[in-house]
Amino acid sequence: MKKLLTLLLVALYLASCGKTHTIEYPAMESYDSFRVHKIELTDSATIIHAGAYTFEEYWFRLQGDKGEYYLAGRTTGNRYQLLGIEGIELNKKYTIDASGVLLFTLRFEPVAKEDKAVDMVLDGSESLNIRGLSLQQPEITRPRRIKGEVVSDKTKAVVLIREDLFQTALSIESFGTVIPLIDGKFEIAIPTEGDDFYELVAWDQHIKGSMMNCEFIVAEKEVDIVCDFEEMSNSVVSGEINHAIKALKQRAQAVAAPYDKQLEELEEQGFYFSDVANDILARAEAESDRDKALALYAELRNLPDSVKYCKEYWAVASQQLKADTEMARTILEEAVAAPSLVYINFVYQLYYSLRYGDQYGLYNEIMQAAELYADKFATNNKGRELAEKLESEKIKVGSEYIDFEAPDMQGRMFRFSEMTEGSRIVILDMWASWCGPCRRAAMKNIPIYEKYKDKGMCVVSIARESKNTNALKKAVEQDGYTWPVLVELNDRLNLWIKYNIGNAAGGIFIIDPATKKIIAIGPSTEEIEALVKEYCE
Repeated sequence: MKKLLTLLLVALYLASCGKTHTIEYPAMESYDSFRVHKIELTDSATIIHAGAYTFEEYWFRLQGDKGEYYLAGRTTGNRYQLLGIEGIELNKKYTIDASGVLLFTLRFEPVAKEDKAVDMVLDGSESLNIRGLSLQQPEITRPRRIKGEVVSDKTKAVVLIREDLFQTALSIESFGTVIPLIDGKFEIAIPTEGDDFYELVAWDQHIKGSMMNCEFIVAEKEVDIVCDFEEMSNSVVSGEINHAIKALKQRAQAVAAPYDKQLEELEEQGFYFSDVANDILARAEAESDRDKALALYAELRNLPDSVKYCKEYWAVASQQLKADTEMARTILEEAVAAPSLVYINFVYQLYYSLRYGDQYGLYNEIMQAAELYADKFATNNKGRELAEKLESEKIKVGSEYIDFEAPDMQGRMFRFSEMTEGSRIVILDMWASWCGPCRRAAMKNIPIYEKYKDKGMCVVSIARESKNTNALKKAVEQDGYTWPVLVELNDRLNLWIKYNIGNAAGGIFIIDPATKKIIAIGPSTEEIEALVKEYCE
């Protein structure tokens, strides 16, 4: 008996020593070419399950000596060396297949308990390094799980995206969490503050810009999904509310479907744009000056539909618009009479459409519904975004600017109001490294800044970037900005929504710091120079 007890104690001790702590979809401050989807912490190793996620026929390689690869502890500064790689071979070049996914495992030395986060350094390449890889599982206030199966032999990973720019934890990123499929299935725990909307996109379609997605709401402890990315109508999501949302969407689509078919046939026969629209399009396509071409495309977009389309196409399109309007009016009345999350996506989409004009002639009805849903569903991600967008409508010339705190490219935090103290006039330049027009506009302001920076002119740029600041650093160096440059990484501050430029790459706001008022929005270079001269001379 004593011998048996001893053996049990030894077994328990060994089990405790070999206990594995697992972190699923860990937070990452910045990353690029590949992502981590699971970390296992044991007494003998730190095991990192990762994958290269990129385009078909791109190639991936971990190059160099194994000794060059390590994890750097954020607290201790220790280096934890690479012990081995599984799934791929070091220094071997792999061509990515049609799925866009290559999975592998990295095994490092065990990390000290003091290090709650590490930087992953791989062969000195910025594109392969990951900064701020968390070794702690984010707290989940209201744990929910999404379990799914994908009906596809091509897809090896899906992207889970929250349908807004709000984050409750870094594990669910603004631009989506990539989830590898195991035997065509996946499972993930998500953090949520309410009953939130998500969408699933196949990774191989996502990187090609596909709009095919499976939308659903997580309103129960567990959601089961069967997703068919080839025929989305075959996808099935569990839960009564998801069934009701699907029925509402099908009801609206049924009204538009006959007209969609007629319009598609007319377009195939060459009946689409009017002579006026075709003339503008031809001039835009032939224009060598990029700014002039963009102006012509804008002119084309702004044409009234009755002028933009030929008479055959417009005859059907106007009938569809009339039918859609009646359907929108009916559903809005239902939504206001009996507010429910079943309708919130419909209300949200109608409100969002107003930025392109009141095509249905239902402005008052849409605004009434938007305000109701923003107030009633404040804990839902769509409701919160509606509230933010309604609030951002107040941003105009004469309103007060919105203060914020953001990091620079080195991660140091700055408050905008403190940076502008003592200035006579301030330019807030919201831009992005990937936005050519934004960068050209900013470069035109460099001579003005050099002339007036000692006379009270202040410029603060903030760049809308994703994943990391690598492209931003190159853009700043190439363009030669000498003013402070801050970063809005992965829309963590929601500044673009707050400043009412939502999906735009950027915008310029001129501010009088003495009154805290915005005195110009989107001014030309000439207008900027005139205002700066007025305030600084």
